[in-house]
Amino acid sequence: MRTKFLTLFFSFIGLAIYSQHTTLLKNVNVWDGTSNVLNTNVSVLIKGNLIQHISKTISEPDDAIVIDGKGHTLIPGLSDAHVHLSATMSDKESRNEAHWMYTAVRTTKAAENFLMLGFTTVRDLGGPVFGIKRAVDEGLIPGPRIYPSGAYISQTSGHGDFRSSNEPSVQLSGGQMHPSDLLGWSFVVDGVPEVLKAARENLRKGATQLKVMAGGGISSDFDPIHSVQFTLEELEAAVQAAADWDTYVAVHIYESKGAIRALNAGVKCLDHGHLIDEETIKLIKAKDAWLVPQAFWTETPASFWVPGKDTIPEPLLKKIKPVLEGTDHVFKLAKKYDINVGFGSDAYGDLGYESYALKEFTTRTKWYSPLEVLKQATSGNARLFSLSGKINPYTEGRLGVIRAGAYADLLIYEGNPLENIDIVANPEKYLKFIMKDGKVFKNKL
Repeated sequence: MRTKFLTLFFSFIGLAIYSQHTTLLKNVNVWDGTSNVLNTNVSVLIKGNLIQHISKTISEPDDAIVIDGKGHTLIPGLSDAHVHLSATMSDKESRNEAHWMYTAVRTTKAAENFLMLGFTTVRDLGGPVFGIKRAVDEGLIPGPRIYPSGAYISQTSGHGDFRSSNEPSVQLSGGQMHPSDLLGWSFVVDGVPEVLKAARENLRKGATQLKVMAGGGISSDFDPIHSVQFTLEELEAAVQAAADWDTYVAVHIYESKGAIRALNAGVKCLDHGHLIDEETIKLIKAKDAWLVPQAFWTETPASFWVPGKDTIPEPLLKKIKPVLEGTDHVFKLAKKYDINVGFGSDAYGDLGYESYALKEFTTRTKWYSPLEVLKQATSGNARLFSLSGKINPYTEGRLGVIRAGAYADLLIYEGNPLENIDIVANPEKYLKFIMKDGKVFKNKL
């Protein structure tokens, strides 16, 4: 008993020391996440995991760790509003072949990879990441803050129905759920009661928002892109379940009919949307909802879509082609009507594919300035993440900004990314410093 008491006592002492540690970043040019210019030659005082003070003149505290920024640019940590940390293998391998612990190890590595690219916060839109989030938050593994959705909520034959051609329906056969679905990959449900059960199960496990498949997808075999998935009543059920927890629903959707149905059901975020029209964009604006489209897909090789292949099979190409062709149109409409646009890459695949998320920065400059893209990936996404309301797990400080009281999630780049977005896209060369939650993960200063 005495040994346990001493262990607990010294653990509490360690926590107290950590909560009081002070870091001073000096001689940096600060972009605060919302301004249009840099605040030059300033210092930032950090206490524990929060920014305490920003000024051109800060006296060095006696107990502070002092880091000289050497006149480089300090910005808030980046965020990605559409990732799938657990999806580092093919659906076939993750569903039928890989041991769940192997999947967990790969997910851990993907989380670390995102952090080392400069992403200090991500919204995971489907997959079993609750344990990874807990491990990151407890400091057991390096990774970004995670807003998890849990299992995809899909109708039968929808974008989250990953069954093989001969695999029976659980509902029709009365059989057991597939082991991968039991682990939290996907809930295949039909009708309001089943949608409510799936939504509530995800919320029970810690989802900060719900991910519902509202239309056809590229990687799924049995649903055409134009298909509309879930009835209005089913979507309203998911929205109600989320609202009862003070959070929201994000949907996978490409085309207008399903997008309009989702918006009318109360959905707050459309992910993708490459085929939506002007009427839908206006509805997004009217409802103060969000769109999270992807730009970099238009500049990826065939191997991104089919690993190890130089060409895309015709059935898959038939799905991909209209999506890519619609990219320019949807970004132009989003810009024209100044709707809420989140920065989300949907960059997943084999380990190392996380770096494709950085290509989203450079590709978006076809429609937005580097400054606008950086705002989307910092303070903009922070507004989107805040829609999780009272179940938001990160409320001790603010995200996506550099202000007193904000989380100390900070990056230092050599050069000025507000003028040259290529700097953000080349972290090995230009990213000199990574701090998340007041802890330093990289320091090449």
